[in-house]
Amino acid sequence: AKTPNFVANPIDSDYPEIIHLSVPVPNFVSNKNNMQKAKIILLDRIKLLEASGSTINCIACNTAHLLLPELQANTKVPFLSIPLIVASIISLNKFKRVGLLATPSTLASNLYDNAIEKNVALVKPDIKLEDKLEQLILKQLRGKISELDRNNFKDIVQNFSKSNKLDAVILGCTELPVIYGPNNDSRIIDSLALLSDALLEEYFKQS
Repeated sequence: AKTPNFVANPIDSDYPEIIHLSVPVPNFVSNKNNMQKAKIILLDRIKLLEASGSTINCIACNTAHLLLPELQANTKVPFLSIPLIVASIISLNKFKRVGLLATPSTLASNLYDNAIEKNVALVKPDIKLEDKLEQLILKQLRGKISELDRNNFKDIVQNFSKSNKLDAVILGCTELPVIYGPNNDSRIIDSLALLSDALLEEYFKQS
């Protein structure tokens, strides 16, 4: 997919300072009952980001964007939104029929429905495929993904796209691009790569 253009100056001192918080939270990928506990933890951690002098924040997890409105309300530092970034790329590429592969929580939400323009058809997997995706995501989180799993996932993406006559497929869980591997297909929308590009673009705007 087309991504925003930016020019990086290769001088060492011009690279952005990055504060990375790896926050262990209860599993709410498949169990929404853990979301309240996760929210309390994340609300505490955004105070650390603010104290560090952060000027732009992001969450490298699509499902955690369910908590983004409350997190944003508790800090003056703006958060980037993965669904909004993805929506801008869909608009830029003029895709009209797009599939979404993600966690059960993300699929059950309106995160992407609300972000994407109303003239774009958003296609979600059936329950059988949703279960397969959840198992793959959990295997990736546990570091148990095999080469066979990777190949099977690529087949899933291609079959999902073909059977639903899609212009593009959103890998709407940040574990899915990792499972998929290197990708040069403009019809495979890598939410993780787009977030990285958007962060850099925002950094260069502020520089």
